[in-house]
Amino acid sequence: MRISIPKVHGDSPREKLIRTLALVLIFALVAWAFIKNNERVLDTLHRQGTVYDETGVLSEEQRKFIVSFTRALKEEFGMNCRVQVFGGDFVVPELDAKTMYMGLAPAIGAVELRFPPMMSRALGPEFIESLKTEHLLPSLATDDWPMEIQMVLAAIYEKLTQLEGDTPGE
Repeated sequence: MRISIPKVHGDSPREKLIRTLALVLIFALVAWAFIKNNERVLDTLHRQGTVYDETGVLSEEQRKFIVSFTRALKEEFGMNCRVQVFGGDFVVPELDAKTMYMGLAPAIGAVELRFPPMMSRALGPEFIESLKTEHLLPSLATDDWPMEIQMVLAAIYEKLTQLEGDTPGE
């Protein structure tokens, strides 16, 4: 198969040059629009995915930790997890009955934790409140929140595995 490149026609060499430049410009604009559309689609997918970080502060290792926590939560307990960090204010997305949500807005000092009903009952309101007031909120003031997210997720997983070991019949 042979690729044929269309020839640019023009009455003079100057007209050919102008038409060629116009063709290259159109090609560049289409390529740029394609790239921008892909960036927008990826941003939308990231917002709906496990980890969304508008601030760009979370390192690749921290993202991988959150994703591995989510995978373990899904495999062990059948629950999903979403962590979102916003540069400004945020709105909690619609969640199903099997999704844990952690939303942070460091710029305004806001934290939102939502747990599925079964998980919420298992962890208990005191534990959940302590995660928010003793861990996440203070870490926003000191800018230690990326590490504190990991600590909170590890504490949740540890508490859930301890509860699983306490089930009758074991």
